[in-house]
Amino acid sequence: MKQKLASILLRRWVIIALILIIVFGAYVRLVDYRWPYLRNIDSYNFARDIEDIISNHGALPARNELAQAPFGVDRVISQDFYVYFAAYVYMFYHAATGTEMFQFLLLFPALLGALLAVPMYFLVKTLYDKKAAVMAAAFIVFDTAIMARTLAGDPDSDGIVLIMPLIVLALYFMTYKISSAGFTKKTIIMSLLTGLSLAAWYYTWSGYWFVVWIITSFLLAKIVIRFFGTKKIMYSIRSFKTQIFSYAIIIAILLLLTVPVFGASPIVSTVTGPFSFQEIKSEAKTFPNVYVSVAELQAPGDAKEIINRIGMPFFFLVFSLIYLLYSFAKKRQHADIIILLLIWFVGPFIATLAAIRFTILFSAPIAIGTGILFSKILRLTSGEDKSMDD
Repeated sequence: MKQKLASILLRRWVIIALILIIVFGAYVRLVDYRWPYLRNIDSYNFARDIEDIISNHGALPARNELAQAPFGVDRVISQDFYVYFAAYVYMFYHAATGTEMFQFLLLFPALLGALLAVPMYFLVKTLYDKKAAVMAAAFIVFDTAIMARTLAGDPDSDGIVLIMPLIVLALYFMTYKISSAGFTKKTIIMSLLTGLSLAAWYYTWSGYWFVVWIITSFLLAKIVIRFFGTKKIMYSIRSFKTQIFSYAIIIAILLLLTVPVFGASPIVSTVTGPFSFQEIKSEAKTFPNVYVSVAELQAPGDAKEIINRIGMPFFFLVFSLIYLLYSFAKKRQHADIIILLLIWFVGPFIATLAAIRFTILFSAPIAIGTGILFSKILRLTSGEDKSMDD
């Protein structure tokens, strides 16, 4: 019996670990929540939209009578994926369990926060290994900044904004790996799924563009690195023809599902996003602009202040990059994860110089880097790896 149990644990340890991370991740967000109200004003705003969809037969009403009181405003098609998703999940959940909406809104954000483990696992597993993937999944779920934004009773949009980019990136890198083996039906299917997830991400949050820049920068970096090695531009491009075709499918799906609804906005905002996000506090176009006085949108000061705010996890990411770069210099290993982490490191660092709240963008790369670092230490101590460059 013991041998059979040990065999099951060895074969299914990843699934067991992920289930435990999700269960405990949800539990710590729910434990001791005993108040008969939601946590903040934004939560009530989202709760009202969710309730409107449920009471209006699955769609937001044409008018929002409570906005700009006393007259109300006509609704326009917007980035409402989150409230529709939450509403439909609740309708299915209520049909199965009879649970009332308030109890659902306590559980839902906690579950979203815990489910970050799943896309994080697949992303890191694709680019590194299972051990690092499980550790990264645990680090992202129990990250204090992430937990603070996905607590029970706080059905704000933070949970969906955190999980959606991980889903897109996990699907993209799985697609990238599959396409590296050549053009197949699986490549097309995965490209379509990635494109659909990217379109859903656009319908979720106005800052969606940072994922498009990560994906585009990654592919361009791979081509440029190949060019530096061969000094042949056309050969370098042809080397990634399947990945380029896959990328084209992904972007085409995004545009097909967004441009007919939003016009040129998806294209313009993608191109200008990195150069215009600092205007969030500008009063040139909007006066008065309340964001000027929002504490978490204030600039942190300098790079030293950013590092102080993040603390030790920042250095785990740095040490991980040092190890990965050393391994690449010695044996040309881990190029993909190095490129991703460097892009994901520089972007949030620049964004955080503009506003403190963007430090949360470090959570995912820090979780990945820390998972890789601890996985490497475990490999060395267990004898699985003989040296740092393995």
